[in-house]
Amino acid sequence: MRRVLGWFAVLLLTSAGLYVLQRTGSAGYVLVYAGGYSVETSLVALLLGALALWGAWRLLRSVVYVLRPSTLVHLPFLRRWRRDPQQASEEGLRLLLLGDWSQAYRLLVESADAVQNPAANWLAAALAAYQRGDRPGWQFCLQRVEQRSPTLAASVGSLRAWFLANSGERMLALTLLQDLQRALPDQPWVLRQLHDNYRALEDWRGLDAILPALERQQVLGTDHLLQAQEFVLAQRLLEAGGQGEAALRTCWRRVPKVLRTDASLLTAYIGQLLRLGLEDEAANELTGFLKRHWSDAVVSLIGQLGTGESRHLLALLEKCQKQQPESPVLLLTLGRLSLRHQLWRKARDCFEQALNLAGTPPLRAQIHTELARLLEQQGETQQSLDHYRQAVRAMEKEW
Repeated sequence: MRRVLGWFAVLLLTSAGLYVLQRTGSAGYVLVYAGGYSVETSLVALLLGALALWGAWRLLRSVVYVLRPSTLVHLPFLRRWRRDPQQASEEGLRLLLLGDWSQAYRLLVESADAVQNPAANWLAAALAAYQRGDRPGWQFCLQRVEQRSPTLAASVGSLRAWFLANSGERMLALTLLQDLQRALPDQPWVLRQLHDNYRALEDWRGLDAILPALERQQVLGTDHLLQAQEFVLAQRLLEAGGQGEAALRTCWRRVPKVLRTDASLLTAYIGQLLRLGLEDEAANELTGFLKRHWSDAVVSLIGQLGTGESRHLLALLEKCQKQQPESPVLLLTLGRLSLRHQLWRKARDCFEQALNLAGTPPLRAQIHTELARLLEQQGETQQSLDHYRQAVRAMEKEW
């Protein structure tokens, strides 16, 4: 309201002055003399020039505030306290918790250097700036923390890394975190961020290096730690498989016995056995697992076995069907094994049942493809083409 009245007063005075000048028939005359210099102008020109300068100043001030509110801290003549700094700080924290990022940032920044603990204000303001997507803002706030509280400089890096990682710059965040891990070893939040970034980047060697610290510091829950261990072990198996049969067996022996029945690890191991042509050993591992456990991923590997190795597994899967009657993966695998042993009717029945149960487009595409091949062999060309088309449509949905 005061601002509106101020604008109205300025407009009224200006209009009155111009009216008086017009009535007197004179443009007015102003002479300014100082230090041997003089300036002569009309009163109208002086008023218009003053108004233009004042308007330009207001515009510049607004632009500076919108583009970079943080610069207000460095311009004391622009700083305008509307309330006690402590109250402003508390109000900024309240707005931060309510999600009003812009107002929270403004109040926290304006009051930061006037409160007893400025670092808290700067850190909260950095969070507000990050939430509103203001990268220059949060960088500036973190720099202020480092300048005002040198003892916090190293720790601030963990927050900077978190901002970077969540902004999609994981490699840069990882570099900062690795430096922090060397400077301040085994800090829980640093370790947690290292874990998250290594998993996101699929850097299993980096994750492997911090696994002991993750377990020692109890950074992850039991399930998440187990998942991290399984991920590293599975990658070791894949690498060992590329080095040959001996390296693969050695790597598998080093896997803790309690983890050898894990479906993801067993899938990785059996996949490498099949890649190396060790079908006998792969069949033995599959048989031992399926007698005590169940996994769609493991079952799907049976379809890659040769005719000789898959015969006894066909009987085993038929027994498993009693416990897993609605598993589309099991039915698809049974259909593939039946095809391999030329059990055409049984294969077709399994594929059709699997198609009725399958929910995901990739799985439906596989079943349609198998049915298309079977029907093509049996001379049902039109139906075969229909299933090929449906397989393509299912894959297009996935893309």
